[in-house]
Amino acid sequence: MKKYLFIAALCLCLGAGVAAAADDTVGLPEEKITTDAEVEDKLLLSPGSVTVIKPQEMKGEQKTLPELLKQVPGLHIIETKGRGAYTTASVRGSSSSQVSVYVDGVLMNLGSEAAVDLSTIPVENVERIEVYRGYIPARFGGASMGGVINIITQKPERAGGSVTAGLGSFGRLTGGLSYNTPLGEGALMASVNFDRTDGDFEYWNDNNTPYTPDDDYKAERQNNGYKNSNVLLKWNSERWQVEGGWKRNDRELPYSAPGADKPDSVRGATQVTDQWNTVVTRRGRMGDLDYGLRLEYLHQTKDYDDPSDTIGGWGEQHNRYETKRFGAAVDGSLPLGENHLVEFLWNYYNEELHTTGDIVKNFGGRERHTRNSWNGQIQDTISLNRTGDLWLTPIIRWNTAEGVTEFSWGAALTKKFGQGWTAKVTGGTYNRAPNLYELYGDGAFIIPNEGLKWEDGTQYDVGIAWEGELSKASVKAELTYFYRKSNNLIDYLMVNPRYAQYVNIGNAEISGVELEATVKRDKWDLYISATWMDPKNKTSGYMYDDPLPNRPEWEGLLRVSRKILKDDRGTIFAELHHIGKNYYDMQGEVGWDNLTTFGLGMRWQLRDDLKLVFGVDDVFNAGPDVMLFATGNGPERTLWYPIQGRAFYASLIWTF
Repeated sequence: MKKYLFIAALCLCLGAGVAAAADDTVGLPEEKITTDAEVEDKLLLSPGSVTVIKPQEMKGEQKTLPELLKQVPGLHIIETKGRGAYTTASVRGSSSSQVSVYVDGVLMNLGSEAAVDLSTIPVENVERIEVYRGYIPARFGGASMGGVINIITQKPERAGGSVTAGLGSFGRLTGGLSYNTPLGEGALMASVNFDRTDGDFEYWNDNNTPYTPDDDYKAERQNNGYKNSNVLLKWNSERWQVEGGWKRNDRELPYSAPGADKPDSVRGATQVTDQWNTVVTRRGRMGDLDYGLRLEYLHQTKDYDDPSDTIGGWGEQHNRYETKRFGAAVDGSLPLGENHLVEFLWNYYNEELHTTGDIVKNFGGRERHTRNSWNGQIQDTISLNRTGDLWLTPIIRWNTAEGVTEFSWGAALTKKFGQGWTAKVTGGTYNRAPNLYELYGDGAFIIPNEGLKWEDGTQYDVGIAWEGELSKASVKAELTYFYRKSNNLIDYLMVNPRYAQYVNIGNAEISGVELEATVKRDKWDLYISATWMDPKNKTSGYMYDDPLPNRPEWEGLLRVSRKILKDDRGTIFAELHHIGKNYYDMQGEVGWDNLTTFGLGMRWQLRDDLKLVFGVDDVFNAGPDVMLFATGNGPERTLWYPIQGRAFYASLIWTF
């Protein structure tokens, strides 16, 4: 019923707009035609909800991509085994697989992985991160109705570079070198970065016996470190972009904490991921048509090894997954008359997954998997009135995987009012085929499930935004209500502390409210985001109305900064982050309670070319105090994977 009410409202608005257009000359505002990513007006990026993060403003705070994304309303970060471990994002209650991640236009989602591991994506040279929720513009392929995380690295510009060095608690070391130089008709950027930690923080371990506190002890987290390295080469000219990169994630896989992390504990398993990617893009014009051509290649190897043969114990301790993907894309935009801007995208992927090791030998798995897929979509931005402040943006999509083609659609209606007010209504459908990883596992801790079905669903949102001045402060604020319904939803479930599996959990409905606001006055900057969400299983006869896992009801962030010292050469900042009760299971019986952390730091411009950044995260060491609850099954107990607490850091940044 909600879907039909939305469609009726959209049709009424469209009818009114078309009636107005019949009498008046309708024009698209000049700025509506641009696709420049540097613009500050979010409406130029999407008619729906979008948040823009600029990592360079927080450079030196040693924030990873997941930590940066925690400030986005409607987005929840899922850290399955702690900081630096496998980390994904859920947007507006979506599964992580419904969230597409792009880096400089290259899709990071692979058929060999259900979702993108955000902890492996470096941000040292990222210019901006755009997070799209609800309506997804045509320049992103597929029906990514969960959301899109679009990461844009810095463009090579003037000659010069920077060197960064940092250290922190629990053996944290970071370092990076970036250099730009003119080359030919364009400019080249070369970058090398490194980040590692032991992750050996202290916490209280109940020894897996919550009823007998006498054997509890203070433990030090073991097998919890990682090493991340990456290299980026990027050349830009007016028409061409050529980019190549390599990254490695060398990760320890920790034990479930209760009863483990003792001095005599054996070494845990490891997972090493190497990824290489190359992309060549050509942009051009033919009359009014602006077009782009893209070729890309991505190669990834993922090795899982348990040298002591103790974590698995079922004969799956040594495995290798190798993925090769070739992609091609054509996109463009074309103004039609004065009141239409048509945008289109077609892309194709050929992906091959080769699996070797114990998972195939001992369980009869398939060694080779191949998938061909393509996406096609057309979007039109239509100006509906003479004043150019009312737009309708419909989009249609075709998605094909392994010979099966599905159709989806979306639409957005945007109206600008006087005095800085804007109203938006968006909605549409989505569908997604289970990928190779979800079907066949990963050789480490994901159990295969070859019976998965395509998932599909609908969603809509209604939002209002305001931009203006209030008490001498510059304010931007947006409030959005969202609703989504999923059928045959594919989700990640922990079967036990050792194994997980992707399953069709049935039907689900999620509704919620997002708030995002920035306030700037004199030397003060304030940013606030908050999300309330009601995620429910709607499968008749199966956990009906029970909560969905990994989707907290409340989450929010407040960040405040103030310029200090002569010529504003210093800035102090504070950050408060809250995550509400979060369930591991679909019955709402097992999970962990509220977590509120407070961070504090300072940026100090020592010289024009030298900056010092230092601070502390989780000042009150709240992370390790979070406990696991099991409703009706005894007292609280140690989390399977405890949360890192208070951590100090310091970074020095030299530019030349």
